[in-house]
Amino acid sequence: MIETAYKLLVMDDDASVCTFLGKAGRRMGFETECVTDPLNFHDAVKRLRPSMVITDLQMPGLDGIELMRDLGSTNYKGGVLITSGMDTRTLHSSETLGKSYGLNVLGSLQKPIRLPELDEYFEQVIRGTHIFSPDALQAAINDGQMVVHYQPKITRVSDRWLIKDAEALVRWNHPSYGLVMPLDFIALAEETGAIASLTDSVLEQSIRQLSNWAALGLDINVAVNLSGHLVEDLEFPDRLCLLLREHAVDGSRLALELTETAAMKDPTAAMDILVRLRVKGIQLAIDDFGTGYSSLQQLYRLPFTELKIDRSFVSGLPGDGEARAIVQGITDLAHALGMTVCAEGVETQAALDYLEGIGCDQVQGYLISRPIPAKEIAAFVSRWNAPSAARSSP
Repeated sequence: MIETAYKLLVMDDDASVCTFLGKAGRRMGFETECVTDPLNFHDAVKRLRPSMVITDLQMPGLDGIELMRDLGSTNYKGGVLITSGMDTRTLHSSETLGKSYGLNVLGSLQKPIRLPELDEYFEQVIRGTHIFSPDALQAAINDGQMVVHYQPKITRVSDRWLIKDAEALVRWNHPSYGLVMPLDFIALAEETGAIASLTDSVLEQSIRQLSNWAALGLDINVAVNLSGHLVEDLEFPDRLCLLLREHAVDGSRLALELTETAAMKDPTAAMDILVRLRVKGIQLAIDDFGTGYSSLQQLYRLPFTELKIDRSFVSGLPGDGEARAIVQGITDLAHALGMTVCAEGVETQAALDYLEGIGCDQVQGYLISRPIPAKEIAAFVSRWNAPSAARSSP
């Protein structure tokens, strides 16, 4: 067997699950070993030295938590993916516990496992083998290697869903590695301060694209993720308004998304920046709601216009009763505060139907579209929004 750069160790007491995961890993280029007896796990890790471990939680002899504790004690630095048929709350708690052991927990998947989701974790491990320096990142920003793709968002209008917005998502068009996803460089940008110039690049491309789409008669708005560092920069609102004027784009066409953790880091400083942005007509969305540490008082005081429900809650819809309760509660809260609600990570028709039933205003996710290049947006929106394509759901 030819040794590959990527090695996968699957730990599951169900031989059929091992076979499925092993085949999926080999298809993605991983050298794969499967273990069904947890007592053999430690020796397999020493022998294979895997770049990725997939482990079940419920197994006889030793459970997945004990195995992760063992991995942590060996200072294992590869990726860990948790799989289980247990409820999503237990899965999320297991992720947190694994991280507390010092492990690189990639996430968790509820059984039965969907292959597209599994492939994303394989791709994450493959991309993670590329280590970038701060100088290389800044040079890439300066040289225009950062490109923006757009993920359409659908809005409920009367009896159908229409595309009226898109979220701008940056990719690094690396000359050697191709498109590198933000997971592999955003943290570096935050740590080194390059996030400011990276955000400027994304904003400039997005605002210029809004102008181009308007010239084509395309009625669409764009949302851009905003780093927490920029809500401490008192000059940021003025720089952004100059950019909007330069491209003759109305501020209401642009939304800025900020995580609740970033917004609550220094609420007083954030309020100065965010209120000024709203005064200038720019929309504000609080991103990944439910995963941070906000208080209802601060949520009430800060001038957000949209609340985005984190995908970790949406992924459990509609079967998970706890997820339904959380999503319903967030939707009602947002509407009571005069905000619109967007659910992220919608991947099934059943989830969309549930969200429609509780009055969710917008959704985005792979059920509608993956992020696509700017040049493909106009045709995609035209097809989706065409009267002949009228439907109550995708």
